[in-house]
Amino acid sequence: MSTRNPRYVRRYVVTVFVLVILAPFLIYGAHQSVESMCIAPEKWAPPFMKSRLDYDRFMKDFESNDLILISWPGCSVDDPRLLKLEEALYAPRTTDFGETHASLFDRIVSGAGTVKSLTSPPLKLSQDEAVARLEGVLVGKNHKDSCAVIILTHRGNELRKQSIEHVLNVAEEVCQLPREDFHITGPPVDGVAIDRASIHSVNLFGALSAILATGLCWLCIRSWMLTGTILLAGLFGQGLVLAMVYFIGAHLDAVLIIMPSLVFVLTISAGVHLVNYYYDELFATSAKSKVEAKTAVQNGFSKGWKPCLLAAITTAIGLGSLMVSQIFPIALFGLLASLGLVITLCVLLLILPGAMQLWPPQQILKYNQEGQTKTTPKYFTRISSWMEKLPKWLERYSVPVFLSALMLMAISAYGLLSIRSSVDVPSLFPEGSQVLKDYQFNEDRMGPLIPVEVVIEFGPECKKTFLQRLRIIDNIEKTIKDIDGYTGTMSAATFGPNPVKHNGFESIFRKVVTNKKLEENRKAIVNSVYLSDTDGKESWRISARVPALDKIDYGAALNKLKTTLQPELEKYGEQGVQLTAYYTGIMPLIHTVQQLILQDLTRSFTTAFILVALVIIIVQRSLWTGLLSMLPNIFPIVVVFGLMGWLDIPLDIGAVMTASVALGIAIDDTLHFLAWFRREKSLNRSSEEAVRSALKHCGRAMIHTTFICGLGLLVFGFSDFIPTQRFAWMMLALLTTALIGDLLFLPAMLIQPFVKHIQFAKQGLSNKLSVTSSPLSIK
Repeated sequence: MSTRNPRYVRRYVVTVFVLVILAPFLIYGAHQSVESMCIAPEKWAPPFMKSRLDYDRFMKDFESNDLILISWPGCSVDDPRLLKLEEALYAPRTTDFGETHASLFDRIVSGAGTVKSLTSPPLKLSQDEAVARLEGVLVGKNHKDSCAVIILTHRGNELRKQSIEHVLNVAEEVCQLPREDFHITGPPVDGVAIDRASIHSVNLFGALSAILATGLCWLCIRSWMLTGTILLAGLFGQGLVLAMVYFIGAHLDAVLIIMPSLVFVLTISAGVHLVNYYYDELFATSAKSKVEAKTAVQNGFSKGWKPCLLAAITTAIGLGSLMVSQIFPIALFGLLASLGLVITLCVLLLILPGAMQLWPPQQILKYNQEGQTKTTPKYFTRISSWMEKLPKWLERYSVPVFLSALMLMAISAYGLLSIRSSVDVPSLFPEGSQVLKDYQFNEDRMGPLIPVEVVIEFGPECKKTFLQRLRIIDNIEKTIKDIDGYTGTMSAATFGPNPVKHNGFESIFRKVVTNKKLEENRKAIVNSVYLSDTDGKESWRISARVPALDKIDYGAALNKLKTTLQPELEKYGEQGVQLTAYYTGIMPLIHTVQQLILQDLTRSFTTAFILVALVIIIVQRSLWTGLLSMLPNIFPIVVVFGLMGWLDIPLDIGAVMTASVALGIAIDDTLHFLAWFRREKSLNRSSEEAVRSALKHCGRAMIHTTFICGLGLLVFGFSDFIPTQRFAWMMLALLTTALIGDLLFLPAMLIQPFVKHIQFAKQGLSNKLSVTSSPLSIK
């Protein structure tokens, strides 16, 4: 019977042919995904949550928080350029990209324009009083610095990049200043900056990651043809996940940009593991012909495909556990990455054995043909020699190593209690970025910039006059302004008359007249977007601001606002005025996302742990063995995240994904190690001998794959988007710690006396153990 296996070659040819046919569709979908990139951190909160429902309700009744604040050195309430800019953006005009000002801009207000309005009839306020009313919103603390605020329409926010560019072009025309003098901030500006950083990451760091991972792959296996085959599968995986984003109708954003490279490096890792089984067969045989080399392909593949597939499944489980996230981009990441990884691994398993038969590594065959069957090339023996020395050291110090690992986990676990999350502006951009410089400039001049909206609703049975309601809103606004950390308040009272200070008949007369005038000008007050009258239900808006750059606890700040206002609302209730309030704006949404991040970390990791543990228990056919096997795999998560808690490093949307992903990847090396360990135990060898053999055969591939995954993703550590940075650095830290767990913690645990009495699996009633299929018993 021929040892030649033509079916491997046929699979290779057919699969490559199918990939060539699919390539145009994948390239088109991937290109469209990158082109349609769009991110809105304020919309990460799921649409069914109360905070998001309140936010959507606020936008419907009043206006969106999609605003742009623009200022420049010397911009003041007396600067005529502010009025000209306001007029220019209100003027009918068609932009270079075919949109009109009316379709892009909902409202434009400036400090100079609003002061002019307040000092004109009907209010006729003094200049000083008008400026005082606008302090912290449109006028700075020095009552001189000012700015313009442009609120975008829904269409304007869809085209936010073009809208912002057009605002800057108009500002250059009107103010006759260079572009770099303008400082522009706001959620749309943040989104454009993140989109720009994301596209840069996809184009530059994605390419660098692929190049680096490919180079490391070649260094590990020293065969260009096998490296090229693995690269082909990896590139297919990259294109597949990017194209899926487009074809399912989603948008690529900064959370998803690392997904293609993650699938790529995981494919490279799986390929290196599979080639490692093949090379072990080549080194073990005295092959002197290509026929015997092809036997090594069959033997290596038969031993390696199950551990590789199982490792991919557990990794996919780790990735898929992110689907329990309530933050849509994270859930989408989990779905597409897990699906893409499994499909890509199937492609790898179809083409790699054929490539092994078509292009066997000539240098290894040369060693074998020269009769050097007991030796291997230097680039393999260097790591292998380390793996031969390590077991001897572990056998001597297994107890200290095992106990030290447990102690490190216990100490780190305490740090988990202090872990916190953050998605505020400073947590999204690196220090020195233009976004943070612009925020610093505008906050130094204008005060805090992050909006908090309090909406007060009067009960339908309320008999108070319009003026009396306005005075109630004014009093509540003053209460908010006295809360530490809240500044720049504004409400309908900002545009209303001063309270009547006279007593007696004159007071009553003035109040009646004022109330009548207010009723007559009700439409103007509604147009100020601080009063909404929908279906006869009045909602009054009070805006406040909190700092964007100060490290404040948004949860504590929001609770302080609610607890301060509640007694005020109850006081009016006792007077027969039933008031209800809801709190919205960017800050409450950010607080919601921060809470979700911590919840998602716990939920996704717990889900991943349970599912992966079940798989290990089924594979090992032992409850205790499965649970013990999980210890080295939760070791990196507990240590790294515990250290973050000790060092007060906040979690962000990038870091929250790493725990489940790292667990899924870390279990790969454990599965390969245990597969070799079980094989050796099936030969009735001691635990020490089994560990020694497993480290010798698996250690090289474990080190190689850790470097490929860790360094392949590390290039994203230089991204301009902090969550992407943190994902890359944390993955390197987690994978390195996982390697330590698999090389030290796991072997040290396996040779402990109490573990030796645990049966890893039982099959049948016979005491004879098969080399290829029987599970092992530790003695």
